[in-house]
Amino acid sequence: MATSGDTGTSPAEVAAGQKMGLRNPKKLIVCCDGTWIDRDNGWKKGSWGQPGKLQNPSNVTRIARAIKSEDDDHHPQIVYYQAGLGTGIGLYNHLAGGGLGVGLSENIREAYAFLASNYSPRDPAQEPDSIFLMGFSRGAFTARSLGGFIAAVGILTKKALPHFYECFMDWERAGDDDHEPMFINAYVQANPDQEIDARKNQPPIALAHDRSEAGIDNYMFEYRKHLLSLGLTQEAEIDAIGCWDTVGALGIPINPILQETFGLPAFLRDYRWFDTRLDIRVRHAFQALALDEHRAPYSPAVWELNSKNTTTFLKQAWFPGAHGNIGGSVDDNGTADLTLAWMMDHMSGKHLPDPSKFQSRHWIQFDDAYIDLCFKHTTNYYNTLPEPLSTVYRGWAMGKLYNTLTFPQNLAGKRFRRPGRYHKTDYVTGRIKPDQLLHNTRETVHASVRARIALGGRDIEPRVFYQKVVHRLWQLITFSKTVPKYDPQRPSALFRRAGPLAGWRLYAGDTAQPKVADLETLPMTPISPVDGKTFGEQLASATAGTRPAVAPIVWKYQGDDRLHEDVRELPEDVFAPGGYEQRLLEHDRVATQVVLPPSQWRWLSKGPLRRLFARTF
Repeated sequence: MATSGDTGTSPAEVAAGQKMGLRNPKKLIVCCDGTWIDRDNGWKKGSWGQPGKLQNPSNVTRIARAIKSEDDDHHPQIVYYQAGLGTGIGLYNHLAGGGLGVGLSENIREAYAFLASNYSPRDPAQEPDSIFLMGFSRGAFTARSLGGFIAAVGILTKKALPHFYECFMDWERAGDDDHEPMFINAYVQANPDQEIDARKNQPPIALAHDRSEAGIDNYMFEYRKHLLSLGLTQEAEIDAIGCWDTVGALGIPINPILQETFGLPAFLRDYRWFDTRLDIRVRHAFQALALDEHRAPYSPAVWELNSKNTTTFLKQAWFPGAHGNIGGSVDDNGTADLTLAWMMDHMSGKHLPDPSKFQSRHWIQFDDAYIDLCFKHTTNYYNTLPEPLSTVYRGWAMGKLYNTLTFPQNLAGKRFRRPGRYHKTDYVTGRIKPDQLLHNTRETVHASVRARIALGGRDIEPRVFYQKVVHRLWQLITFSKTVPKYDPQRPSALFRRAGPLAGWRLYAGDTAQPKVADLETLPMTPISPVDGKTFGEQLASATAGTRPAVAPIVWKYQGDDRLHEDVRELPEDVFAPGGYEQRLLEHDRVATQVVLPPSQWRWLSKGPLRRLFARTF
């Protein structure tokens, strides 16, 4: 439990403040859901001859439900949940919002209005409120856009809030030659008696039209300083942004059928968002990314740290699965449980290497039992499946991975993801820079990737009826009786694209992983007690670092990409000791042997795996 010192004040000051009736700083938490996802209207209509059913909640919905109303130090935790685009009433809202992204600006404005209406800045008697932003898919786009706007202009005061739209447009179109700054004009029109002061020290128009990245940064710096001098905004920091698989690096992708029918572009340029950098006013940023999403318009927006940013803590972890696996709302939430637990660990501060630096007001406190409830729901789903599927998908990192290239999304083409190999995007034109990789992305590969390979998990599988028919025909043509094993390192071959981790090799120190094709022939290591400890005690001591030290696990790029002349490494993500990820892993002894030290190189054979799963769950 946190102490009174966590608020940045002494116990005597806290007692004095309580006596005077001073409040604790609030935590304002914005949760933006993905397209067509609404926690309160979760009925999913049937398609391709399949009946309708209740939609599983997304990770945004689940994490919002897991947040306690108040933490142990009596900081109120106030949650603003925003349904995804296309969840309103009527066909137009469904198509325009979900297919076109119409309503994105409204979503950003509504979320910002919640913050502006509730935010209390720092004053002599108390610390400022804390801000947390979370989102999935286009909801992550909303959260990141909202975070970028707050970092650029702060939290507008109530007298400036009526002109939020003009301020937002000034930020979004900074550098555009055909955009004249709107905010000050609107403010002066509403407050003509303040025109002289408002016009004084206004950023020069030439700076507003400087299209260079540095020019836009300079303009927004002067813009913010001008608003501060007029008392129209207030300083604010963002404690953490948590995203599940942000899409929209080139703009909001448009449904392919609507493109063909109405002659629309591939992306909505009005909602373009090219700046993947993180501002120094963001304390922490976390993103869970999908390795196995193949839809071209769903290319991820990977963050990078500016070389001048030495304050933001950034982590982006790659998980097995497609877009829906990572963000949740699909039938099998096994992988979504992993990314939910990972995000809860990071948004609650459990990942901090030095627990003495924990301050409760900078982190979210969750209901610790909620992740167990999620596991129970997922296990109940597996119990409804026929054999062998009930056994095949059961287990840590073994859930079903969905093929998202369904009609009509497949008309837009496919593009395999490339961890550690994403390119910079021109800030002004939005075009990819083919000769420049992103740097300081702080990417990691989650242990579930290694575990799924080692345990012989399945590759992505058909999701809808027609996909299953095509898949069955392909099996008959190729005389294949089984679903291929999960192999993200596979090289390209006839009728097969290279996997997302093609060119990468896994190492523990100087020891390289066995080839995936050889894993079935390796002997299985039996489960045995260690020093008389129970399984739970073994797990706790392993994650706490009391077991013998082992070489760090890293993925090393050994491909032929000419931009990788310098060796690039992606470390395996490290579990938070005693965190929510560990609570999930406790349910699976087999996966624990693979994941935790010192047993990370015990590759298991496929044969005994099913029998052990039966004993594990």
